[in-house]
Amino acid sequence: VVTLGEANAPDGIQNLFDTQHNYVSDLNINWEECTVELARSQSASTETFQSLLRLSIANRLDALDVGKWQNKVEILISECPDDRNVREERAKLLYSNFAYCEQLKEATWLLELAVWKANIDEGGDERYQCRINCGVQEILPIVVS
Repeated sequence: VVTLGEANAPDGIQNLFDTQHNYVSDLNINWEECTVELARSQSASTETFQSLLRLSIANRLDALDVGKWQNKVEILISECPDDRNVREERAKLLYSNFAYCEQLKEATWLLELAVWKANIDEGGDERYQCRINCGVQEILPIVVS
């Protein structure tokens, strides 16, 4: 990865990701660690670093499915300067924020269950209908934003 970064080869990074996904998907590659290592490299191009960072978080970003976050992440990546210390800190910050957001998103099911139960306790109709009409669709976007 560092060699591709030094060669300014963002397409090579994409090919590496595709090869791993298509042919050796059972091979667990720590892309987060690779990205931080590339960020530390003095001769790695910013373009290749940005490409690796985007690819390393793409699935996590899609899984979160919050457009507002996707826009902010893209801005953080595209505005990343050439300074290797800043790149390393930016990558670590993004990964840390992703871990936090993933935990937040996972915890939202508890909120959904609580609202659903409250609706049932208030004498709601059928259990399934209470879940559909409990109002959580309006609450969750506010919580995760």
